[in-house]
Amino acid sequence: MEAPWIQAYGDNIPATIDPDRYPHYVAMLDEACAAFSEHVAFRNFDAPLTYADTDRLSRDFAAWLQQDAGITKGDRVAVMMPNMPAFAVAMFGILRAGGVQVNVNPLYTPRELQHQLSDADVETIVVYSGSTPALAEIIADTPVTRVIVTELSDMMAHGLPSPPPDSRLTDALRFSDALAAGGKLLFEPVALSGNDLMFLQYTGGTTGLSKGAMLTHRNIVANILQYEAMARDVLRKGDDIVMTAIPMYHIFALTVNTLAHFYFGAENILITDPKDMSAFAEEWCKRPVTVFTAVNTLFNGLNNTPRFADADFSQLRICVGGGAP
Repeated sequence: MEAPWIQAYGDNIPATIDPDRYPHYVAMLDEACAAFSEHVAFRNFDAPLTYADTDRLSRDFAAWLQQDAGITKGDRVAVMMPNMPAFAVAMFGILRAGGVQVNVNPLYTPRELQHQLSDADVETIVVYSGSTPALAEIIADTPVTRVIVTELSDMMAHGLPSPPPDSRLTDALRFSDALAAGGKLLFEPVALSGNDLMFLQYTGGTTGLSKGAMLTHRNIVANILQYEAMARDVLRKGDDIVMTAIPMYHIFALTVNTLAHFYFGAENILITDPKDMSAFAEEWCKRPVTVFTAVNTLFNGLNNTPRFADADFSQLRICVGGGAP
């Protein structure tokens, strides 16, 4: 008997996908870096980062994690930052080193942060400088022993100001220094399988303490291939421009915007502060966006921003909503 929901699929949408087409996400990552090396992968405050740059820098960070930080397969590494290229470079480096990424909301209170870092048994954290005060407040009550600090200016040709790291984190290392050190070290590829953990993705905590969902490489690969199958008629691999304003540390933008569209060869425009709707709309007006994802509050906010009416929607082919009640 055919499942009833399949009747709603379009003629070109398959009923099933092969979740084992790739053995793990790093295989998808490597394929995309090779296929789209000269394309822009991420753009933030008008500064571009190519697929080749992302490939090289993430390998450098993976080498540093392995050789200097002692990260081995299965170790948990937290990432606590807003939408910025350093998020992707750190993530891909962690995955290449065999680590398990623990995404953390950069606006967490010290209490929320202490719970998550302790619950996930995190010893290493990559954190935006503006979020370091909360970390400094509770780091002594967590397993964390290594702190790597990112700034908005990381990997950008033009410097952007960021808050200084909290002075209490006396042993913190700058992300740019870790990358420079890693560039002189040997990266050793890690044997991965689909059943290996890729993320501990924490819930919102609306019904109690936040809980970490265990997501494997196979989970993520399957989800990306499902999205590819559903959107196959409108995806333009290597040509799409994705607008990413929802947080990369949430599962929606993490999977759809970042992991999937990197595999598809898209250019990802990262909005670091989507609450500044006027600046966000101004960014949209610079390029013909083809893919947009949002939640209802963001859709509503843009619709009430006058400059948004001037944006070019002629190329917009995919618009995905999430987070609805």
